[in-house]
Amino acid sequence: MDGEPIAAPRNAPLELKLKIMLRNWSYPEFREILYKEARDGEDHKYSSIYKRLYAYLRALELRGQDLSYNKIRETIKDEIGFTLSSSVLPYWLTGQGTLLTRMTVFDVHQPEVGFVLGLILSDGHERQRYCKGRLCGVELMFYNKDEVLIEEFKEANYKLGISVYQRFEHGVWTVRATSTLLYLLLKRYDEFILRAPVDVQLTFLKGLWLGDGHVGRNIQFCNTDPKHIKTVSVLLRMHGIEHTVEGPYSPSGRGKKPMCCVYVRGRSRGSFLKLTGLAESPFHA
Repeated sequence: MDGEPIAAPRNAPLELKLKIMLRNWSYPEFREILYKEARDGEDHKYSSIYKRLYAYLRALELRGQDLSYNKIRETIKDEIGFTLSSSVLPYWLTGQGTLLTRMTVFDVHQPEVGFVLGLILSDGHERQRYCKGRLCGVELMFYNKDEVLIEEFKEANYKLGISVYQRFEHGVWTVRATSTLLYLLLKRYDEFILRAPVDVQLTFLKGLWLGDGHVGRNIQFCNTDPKHIKTVSVLLRMHGIEHTVEGPYSPSGRGKKPMCCVYVRGRSRGSFLKLTGLAESPFHA
């Protein structure tokens, strides 16, 4: 992997984008979440970008096995219920056009991926934009008051080729990123992160802790989303970090959701800080 390109921004050559996307396609956990989203994701008025992206990559793979155009179309329809038009398939396979033209792509095994996902899941949210019934873009937002952490978030996105935009209002920084690929990982983060490389898992934990976690006398992560709590607990177990899960605690106000907390046990404190790199972080106090 040394020397291999890890990201291709929107205006990068198509050959570079395809090289990176085919590398992602070779990762079983990425292939699986793209397949599930293509099969089960909402279509709205037109087919989703993930259905078409799966069809594109699968078509390239099947053509490499010398299957005919008709057999490729049949196989893709059987797998995800999507029928490629007879004109689009040869357009893709002869290199006359590609879905990647307007996409930013990156190697999903980069540690920055875990860091960005963790921060957005803890202190951010996602938003979809539609044009005439078709998903035409997704925005990923991250909010924080600490300018240093904001810069770390921006730098991680830049390494992935993702452009970001920021504003400062009422004492809080808002950073907005647009990425179809990152949104897929965010939607199915639990399925992806549990099978991702170790460094991606650990930066994911770091991002979550810098958002909704605390490192002081106690090392804890609190959140109202049960899936966040379960994913954190599974990851800690995978890395030998002893911990307890407590809650849900009763909401403290009207409209509030029950809170659960993950507490790292004292005997695993050193291991946790070493693995996540939070011991040297200026944000953990």
